[in-house]
Amino acid sequence: MRIPHSTVPGIVHPALPGRMAALLMSLLYQLDQTQWLTPEALFAEQARQLRVLFAHAAASVPFYGRRFAAAGLDPDAAVTRETLHRLPVLRRSDLQSAGATIGTTALPKSHGKRHALETSATTGAPVSLYGTEITGIFWRACVMREHLWHERRMDGKLAAIRPARPGAAMAPLGLSSDSWGRASGALFPTGPAVLLNAASPLPAQLDWLLRERPTYLISLPSNLAALARLSVEEGVSLPGLEQVMTVGEPVTAALRDIVRQAWDVPLKDSYSCEEAGYLAMQCPEQEVLHVQSENLLLEVVGNDGRPCVPGEAGRVLVTSLHNFATPLIRYELGDLAEVGAPCACGRGLPVIARVLGRAPAAG
Repeated sequence: MRIPHSTVPGIVHPALPGRMAALLMSLLYQLDQTQWLTPEALFAEQARQLRVLFAHAAASVPFYGRRFAAAGLDPDAAVTRETLHRLPVLRRSDLQSAGATIGTTALPKSHGKRHALETSATTGAPVSLYGTEITGIFWRACVMREHLWHERRMDGKLAAIRPARPGAAMAPLGLSSDSWGRASGALFPTGPAVLLNAASPLPAQLDWLLRERPTYLISLPSNLAALARLSVEEGVSLPGLEQVMTVGEPVTAALRDIVRQAWDVPLKDSYSCEEAGYLAMQCPEQEVLHVQSENLLLEVVGNDGRPCVPGEAGRVLVTSLHNFATPLIRYELGDLAEVGAPCACGRGLPVIARVLGRAPAAG
């Protein structure tokens, strides 16, 4: 049984969590219900939130005030799929050229302080924008949903092999922490976490894993593939490893196969971005991804702007439902994804069959 932190001295059972943990528990309780809504019911809830977001954006963000007027849309009206599709796509170049005019002039006090977000240069010219305490809470809730979906033992050791600043967290030692981080650790006590710079030589990465004996391992798919192949070649297993997690790059069936061959563990994928947080995460029962529709509205559209149907691939557009600092409405990420059929698990959350990688640059 998972017991949250208690913040009241002398009260350990039942625990009385602090403000952040209480907010997360409230959100997770709701997410546990909404995942089973039908797609139509999910969109109805998104439309209610979009109506509030659109009114705020049109009134306090000069860029969107002009955009709604040009589209001939009443931002205070009920939102339908038809009205949503009348809004033009927000491209990276639009976000970059808009400057301060795409930020709100009146952030609601209840949304807390702004914090700066910036994409990496690996996805093109960096994009700068702002998030809020509210967007941070939804990010933490998605982190916890993923842990709960995949039944992770929070007292296990989490190992991450990720890109880091040059010279930091290099083999043989890496870095260590007594917690999985502020998202996971805000709600439940966790086991330790260790970090290694992905720039460390591959044999040194494998040696480090053998010493650390993690319960869970997260890394880029390309790095995991190379590590798994080396493990197979060396005849080395990773005792105690229960699950591998991937971020940042597309996952292939071949990667799942080599991970299973090398370490006899399942691979769990997720899809996220700096601009909008969690976009989708792997189903607890299948190898497809479920869109996190309570956090954002995700569209996959063809070159003609038409929504893709299951089996078709197209460009990914996201609308962040809760970012009132820098609203992102129909923002084109630059990724390609394939729409999936409704999932056999019964969840109504939309399905992405595969993330295919970066879309080709417009000619």
